[in-house]
Amino acid sequence: MTASVVIAYYRGLPGLDVQLEALAAQDFDGPFEVVVSDNEGSADLADHLDRHPHRERLGLRRVDASGVPGTSHARNVGTRAAVHDFIVYCDQDDAVHPGWLRAMVEAGARADIVGGPLERDSLNEPVVAAWRELPAPEEAFVMGRFLPITFGCNLAVHRSVFDDVGGWDESYPTAAGDVEFCWRIQTAGYRFGYAPEAMVAYRFRTGLAETWEQALVYAREEARVAKQYGAPGRQWWWFPVHATVSAATAPVWPWSWSRRRLGAWLWISGNLVGRVAGSVRYRTIYW
Repeated sequence: MTASVVIAYYRGLPGLDVQLEALAAQDFDGPFEVVVSDNEGSADLADHLDRHPHRERLGLRRVDASGVPGTSHARNVGTRAAVHDFIVYCDQDDAVHPGWLRAMVEAGARADIVGGPLERDSLNEPVVAAWRELPAPEEAFVMGRFLPITFGCNLAVHRSVFDDVGGWDESYPTAAGDVEFCWRIQTAGYRFGYAPEAMVAYRFRTGLAETWEQALVYAREEARVAKQYGAPGRQWWWFPVHATVSAATAPVWPWSWSRRRLGAWLWISGNLVGRVAGSVRYRTIYW
């Protein structure tokens, strides 16, 4: 099989080069290209890619996706510009492992949409890596006690499936767009596949305020997509347990806390607040 790798881009230099180096090191021996879908409309990016040392190896090219803000729009534009029929998505600030593309393509021969695992240690300093847990890599993560999902930074789909379901929902510009896309494809009758060897090194936010905001927004928009698809979420007792853990570990004296402990607390508490906010905003109960 052949593949088109699509990267949604926004203000990603110089970090994008880490991902491009990782893509250049793939052990996949079939034809593939890398399409950088530019949601910024950056002249600097165009110039950078024109002079990139891996331009030929990667079949590297840029497409303009600056018309509508959001990762979902950039992925739609990049997919529609792709040459090959198997589309594989990764993000500008991560780094795919050497066997990533091969594993995704192999799994794509047996499934309509494919996901893979994330790891936190390669790109994050130990303090930041300890802030949050990632799903176990052995099998796909089931979101909201409903259906398996994969994250948008490690997802592949056949172009025919993408076209049939109408692409990414641009009313989800960033958070939960990947959950909605996975669930829409599966509820349309397509097969979900999982490639444990398709590992991606995932980069965390390093600022405390950024971490809080990300946790809150992710959880809030998860409530939205859960309501849309009727996902039941966790059982009722999860909320008081989560709230108790958050309260019991709250920083009474924040200046005496380590950055490791404070970051972990902000992630847990931001997730809790986001679920409450999402339940209120979208008029549902989702814990």
